[in-house]
Amino acid sequence: MNTKLIAAAVTVCMASAAGAEPLTSDRAVAIALERNPELAALAADARAARARLVGAELPLQSNPEVSAGAGPRSRGDRRTTDVEVSVSQRVELFGQRGARIDVASAERDASEARVAARRVGLAAEVRSSFARVLAADRLVALAREDLTVARDAVRAVERRFELGATTQLEVNAARAEGGRSARAVAVASRRAASARSELRTLLGSEPGAPLELAGELPRASSAATLDAEALVNRALAARTDLVAARRELAAAEGEVRFAQRESLPAPAIGARYSREEGADIVLGTLTFDLPVFNRNQGGRGIASARLARAQAEVAAAERRVREEVGLAVSRLETAAEAAQAFEGEALAGAEANVTLATRAYDAGKIGIAELLLIRRGAVEARREHVEALGELAEAEAELARAMGSEAPFGGDAR
Repeated sequence: MNTKLIAAAVTVCMASAAGAEPLTSDRAVAIALERNPELAALAADARAARARLVGAELPLQSNPEVSAGAGPRSRGDRRTTDVEVSVSQRVELFGQRGARIDVASAERDASEARVAARRVGLAAEVRSSFARVLAADRLVALAREDLTVARDAVRAVERRFELGATTQLEVNAARAEGGRSARAVAVASRRAASARSELRTLLGSEPGAPLELAGELPRASSAATLDAEALVNRALAARTDLVAARRELAAAEGEVRFAQRESLPAPAIGARYSREEGADIVLGTLTFDLPVFNRNQGGRGIASARLARAQAEVAAAERRVREEVGLAVSRLETAAEAAQAFEGEALAGAEANVTLATRAYDAGKIGIAELLLIRRGAVEARREHVEALGELAEAEAELARAMGSEAPFGGDAR
């Protein structure tokens, strides 16, 4: 019993240690791809499509038919037993098998492409969610840092008030600023918790499970000018959802050919042996149906409609790829420009202004209202910088999705 308890304790400790390991963006994607139920359902569909192809490739689609009969024959006083045995096999002579294989093969390719497309979409969703958590954590840290500074400022103003060096108006203003900073911490914390919940859902984790991330938001300087037309051409060749649509079109074209061939007769060839009045009789047989009434009108109509739909879906998918890549490129360039606006001296200047304003306030050159205004501007600049980097990370994930790539845009794992 003690041995079992020790083993259980060791297992719990190992699980805790594994759970405490920081989660990278690539690892998060791998976990989501492994656990996602929608992806598992699509993979099952792909297995079914492969099984249908195996069935379509059988040389003969029907089993042989065997029939037998026996009975007495009477002629006066003479009695004999007649026996008859026949075997027949339906064969396809007009290309039905080839058309059936074309349909099943295209449907298999389409189902596998749908799996790949969902993998790409899920990877982009996880990377975007991961970036939102990173940005939310940084915003919480900034809000807490600002709250600490705001509380120090309140204490400093209160001490000055006790010494008669300031007014109650300035004390009240400092306290109000401290309240705003406390509210900012609460809001940022709630948003971070919501972002974590979204990521847990994508990962298939339990609600409230610890989630420690390892990684950094991208740098604005990492985004270069993009050739939208070249990216569109690459996406048209690589997007797996477009591949799936094209393979569905190929399947529809094969189904039209198969429906046309199904209207042709499929003969059954065979042999028959009989024994009549002591004589052995061996015959070859050929049987076929006459397509007089049923010429597969319904099947041909359904196949024609599926073909029209598949053609429309391919055209729509190509337009969608062009539009999504163009929008993703525009979003990424806009996000990079917004993030770059804070690079260099922008944030440093805002922080320097806070230092200068604090010294000016201590020297009595400016009032608390001016100091708080300058501080608020610096805090907003830092927050907007983090938000811009988060938007840049999401834009990169969206462009990777629009390009049909599971890997992050640019090929660097962040």
